[in-house]
Amino acid sequence: MAKKKVLLMGKAHSGKTSMRSIIFANYLARDTMRLSPTLDVEHHHVRFLGDLVLNLWDCGGQDAFYESYFERDRETIFRSVELLIYVFDIESDCPEKDFDHFAGVLEAMEENSPDARIFVLVHKMDLVAEEERELILEDRKRLIEESCISVGVQHFQCFGTSIWDETLYKAWSEIVTNLIPNIGVLESHLSDFCRICDADEVVLFERATFLVISHAQAKKDTSIDDGKRQSLLTSGEEENLHEDANEDESTTDKDKQQDAQMSTSPHSASSPPINDPSLEGGVSTPASPGGNATLSTNPSNTNNQQLAAKASNQITASSTPQFDAHRFEKISNIVKQFKLSCGKAQSQFQGMDVRNSKFTAFIDAFTANTYIMVIVSNTRQNGQDWGYGTQKAATLLNIQKARGHFEQFIPRS
Repeated sequence: MAKKKVLLMGKAHSGKTSMRSIIFANYLARDTMRLSPTLDVEHHHVRFLGDLVLNLWDCGGQDAFYESYFERDRETIFRSVELLIYVFDIESDCPEKDFDHFAGVLEAMEENSPDARIFVLVHKMDLVAEEERELILEDRKRLIEESCISVGVQHFQCFGTSIWDETLYKAWSEIVTNLIPNIGVLESHLSDFCRICDADEVVLFERATFLVISHAQAKKDTSIDDGKRQSLLTSGEEENLHEDANEDESTTDKDKQQDAQMSTSPHSASSPPINDPSLEGGVSTPASPGGNATLSTNPSNTNNQQLAAKASNQITASSTPQFDAHRFEKISNIVKQFKLSCGKAQSQFQGMDVRNSKFTAFIDAFTANTYIMVIVSNTRQNGQDWGYGTQKAATLLNIQKARGHFEQFIPRS
């Protein structure tokens, strides 16, 4: 089991503990208001991707603690560090002192852990007027770069973040992927899977945090003949799929009226898609023994409807795609909130199908430690839209067949 020491440092009240709690402890942003300031150093062992353990040192940011960090506990704090995450409060009333502390931390890191990777988060960007954010962030990045160069640090990454939007997931996804040793191999196999599924995009999420681990996108202007298209299906399985698809198409009107209810069984070729007129997407979540969750127009389920609809709005796929640069992180945020809502209803989240006129997105449990999202354009083939019948079943079966293959690169804990 690999353990990685991660330092989380910054001024007191800069939001370090809040972001840690949202990412790793399933807090909602509004719930962080009740968190107390960190005193001295809090140690947290966070399991990520099963066998990777983050030894997270959440360091209090009061001046007295920094004196201890730099003098008495210097070697204990700063040796054998894999990652440093330093958090700046964009609304700080004493930025000069913040940069003094930052310079001191960099010097200690160069002395004790010169090979550590450094990430700087300019936090609470939601407090800055939207029209000024880019300018202010660039100015702060310039000051951070000057501080790094002054102590000989050449390589670092800087992000503007807020607990209230997807920027927090964007930054932490970048951070944790630096700790995955075989990320290049994983990305290569994910690209192959994207091509085999004839998908527009495939995204891999870590199961507990729903952080983006890797993604693959279909190559532009690439045409593949039907006869040469690879498949994970055997001929016998393909025949079964056609039979299952025919059964789906013979669904009665009564069954169609019940499609707005969440399925209580895992995705399968014979599971009919969910078509709720009030939503652009359908949701499928196998329920736990605690009860069944339903997706309807009842007031108690309004949040679930909004989350599914938001997920649909954040994914865009077309022949000439105009992708939102933050789409994956937005989906991470939305789906994780929906997953937590299922937990509060004593139901276990398995996956969801999100569908509109342009695409179908399948989000499903993948390996023991991941979820996968496969996005396919809704083009008609053999008189049938993707996302229905045989095509839907083929995508879901490809996901099923790929699980064992990807377990090689994402070991079980």
